[in-house]
Amino acid sequence: MAEIEIAQLGDRLSDEEIVQLAGALEELGAPALPKSDDGTALSMGDIDDDVLTEFLDRLDAHDIAAAIYLPMEFDGVVEVAGMRVASAVALIDCLDEMKDELSVEEEEDEEEDEDDEDEDDEDILAGQLKMCWRMFYDSAHTAVDKHLPMHVSM
Repeated sequence: MAEIEIAQLGDRLSDEEIVQLAGALEELGAPALPKSDDGTALSMGDIDDDVLTEFLDRLDAHDIAAAIYLPMEFDGVVEVAGMRVASAVALIDCLDEMKDELSVEEEEDEEEDEDDEDEDDEDILAGQLKMCWRMFYDSAHTAVDKHLPMHVSM
């Protein structure tokens, strides 16, 4: 199972890698990395690996797929320690665009889907992608609000 977590950069990157990331972000004209001394990690939930892979493919089509989303605004994606790093603010914008693509509704009645036993695989995947979208959307907002990075790990 894959996991989304709101946590410090130091939970995934070494001090040297964080310095490399800061340099790469500076080249993009991004603001300085957020500083926070709260060492508490917040797990936002687990996602099936296959569903996450499909969702990340969709994010990749928008050039925003990453393993770490920083709670600041900048354009582009940087790579450090073999991981892609992007903006959580840009992720939220992308997710807003994807909302119609995935047919995500504001207050969707999930019980309707549970009653239909004849759902085919495509409907099941569509439902799982909607749940994944919601988890990413909520996690990205939490990351921005708490000024902490959002980590996506498989």
